[in-house]
Amino acid sequence: MKQFLSVTFLLLHSLLLLAQPNTAFDPQRTITADSARRSITELMGEMAKKHPGFYRYTSKPEFAHFIDSSLAAIKGPMDQLQYFRTIKPLIAKVRCVHTNVSLSGEYMDFLNKQQNMLPLDVYFIGEKAYISKNYSGNGAVPVGAELLSINGHSITAIRARLFEMIPSDGFNQTWKYQAINNRFAQAYRANYELSDSYKIRVATDQGEKEFDLAAVRNEVIPVPAIMDLGNKPRLSFSIKEAVGTLTIRSFGETDIKAGKQQFRKFIAGVFKELKEQHIQKLVIDLRNNTGGSDPNAVLLSRYLINQPFRYWDRIEVTEPFALSLKGSAKLIYGKPVKMDSVYLWRKSKFTREFDFYEVQQPEADVYTGKVVVLVNGACLSSCADLSAVLQYNKRALFVGEETGGGYQGNNSGLMPEAKLDFGLKVSIPLLKYVNAVDLHKNFGRGTLPDVVVQPALADRLKGNDVVLQTALKQLDD
Repeated sequence: MKQFLSVTFLLLHSLLLLAQPNTAFDPQRTITADSARRSITELMGEMAKKHPGFYRYTSKPEFAHFIDSSLAAIKGPMDQLQYFRTIKPLIAKVRCVHTNVSLSGEYMDFLNKQQNMLPLDVYFIGEKAYISKNYSGNGAVPVGAELLSINGHSITAIRARLFEMIPSDGFNQTWKYQAINNRFAQAYRANYELSDSYKIRVATDQGEKEFDLAAVRNEVIPVPAIMDLGNKPRLSFSIKEAVGTLTIRSFGETDIKAGKQQFRKFIAGVFKELKEQHIQKLVIDLRNNTGGSDPNAVLLSRYLINQPFRYWDRIEVTEPFALSLKGSAKLIYGKPVKMDSVYLWRKSKFTREFDFYEVQQPEADVYTGKVVVLVNGACLSSCADLSAVLQYNKRALFVGEETGGGYQGNNSGLMPEAKLDFGLKVSIPLLKYVNAVDLHKNFGRGTLPDVVVQPALADRLKGNDVVLQTALKQLDD
């Protein structure tokens, strides 16, 4: 996701942190219903004041009703997991992928030491789910079979509940599918049920069957490469049969440096080579790119759009946040300017992170050939901004799934954390980015692909890249 600045003044002045006193970790510790209601009420009240996109997709009356209903449902003492599961759908109601809540590190360590994970990978297609990997040690569990229920809970009910818990931009669902398909067992444990055993029911060619599976530890289920690339390069480029393929797995400076690469130098070399070899067909693979540095994403756009253009339309902040900027913060970042009924963030003298509402000029080696961009639900934040700007400027054909990040922009930039009871942390973005696109198009949605490709279960099991195959065919048309 979008990288953010860790700024001390924001932690001190922009947000009531609701900090709780440090206590020794006890996984059985509870808080009273009154304490839970009070802390949740304070949190949502502060977020409504400082979060610039709090009512971007959910109306104030609807949000108030949802909060009241959630508070009324608290009937007694709550432990950390119950408290987390009460707050999570409230946070998701903001409909912002950068606004999230996490369990404390101590509690996650506690969970990971126990055998409580469903020993399966699960792949959802629409309303149905299929077993894609089996870590149970029971070879009779059929990989590829449809999963009907877990511990008596229907897959339909499980999917619906998980979707209520997972934040995404607007009304997007492709990111929610990515989140549960990438590591279903972890999402299920945190958001739905914690158990040391799982009874699953599956549909096979011979009819329905049930299996009793012992839970496994977290470490038994591998973290997918798309979630943790380690020190592998984030950038790659090749030319084959007069088609260039540029893969960008992250725009984040820290991520790219972990792979021992430099974004600006790498990208400059790519477009110089495309020009020198007269390559007129280019595939850019942005799948599973969760964002990162805005300057990197904007730089790529300048190599692809051959006329002056705008990237962002504006950056908004709330009035309480604008008025809270004082002293050194005001000196460094300037004071947001009120325009009509909103406060607009200004260009900073000390960082380029917020400059891109100005007119952008093409790079010297700007590419003018045919471009196909591959996207999916894990294309978030600055990756989604780039996708929207390229599509709006009619600079590429998009193949794959709707981007997980919003077409019209996102909330991010400066993101302090509020610390709650039990050590839970809530990330709260303070800047609302509005992309320079048609603001009446795709409201609450991502960039929609021109050619939709949903990989089938067989493609996932066999590792067939049908999205790339489709893209190459589009270049030949």
